[in-house]
Amino acid sequence: MAKLNYFILFLIIIFSCSQKKTEERKIEKIFAYGITLTKESSPKEVANLLIKGLDNEDEELLKKLVAVDYETKEIEKIFKNQGKKAKINKEEVADLTVSGWLLTYTFFEKGKTRVIEEEIEGDFAYVYASGIKPNGKERTIEIRMVKEEGFWKIQAGLKEY
Repeated sequence: MAKLNYFILFLIIIFSCSQKKTEERKIEKIFAYGITLTKESSPKEVANLLIKGLDNEDEELLKKLVAVDYETKEIEKIFKNQGKKAKINKEEVADLTVSGWLLTYTFFEKGKTRVIEEEIEGDFAYVYASGIKPNGKERTIEIRMVKEEGFWKIQAGLKEY
């Protein structure tokens, strides 16, 4: 009887943990800096929150904006083309992506970047922002997005023109 009780307790714990992970993945909205993102939010709105997160070096917020599923698949493709299997988890993908964004953004003056245009092509979008470099020159940043779990999420790499 004691073994049965332990087994039932074990199942309850396992079920609770898996339930929690599933609930954590189901995000209904993202709120920060007076901006609320929902599944109805436009790519421009997502880009505006990205810029606020970059201005404030808010890594926790930025991780929520990463197109983790898309980037994980892209990394797996690269490894597969090399005949290898990727050994990277989604948290590492988010961390690497955010680190890249922050590094790119260090070459821009904080608080002086604004969204100027968006283009939507099905489940992909391109948002263009204008930022000021420390030398005073204005540069364009391309922010690439993909629909993921109903939200516009941001791909790795901010391209500067």
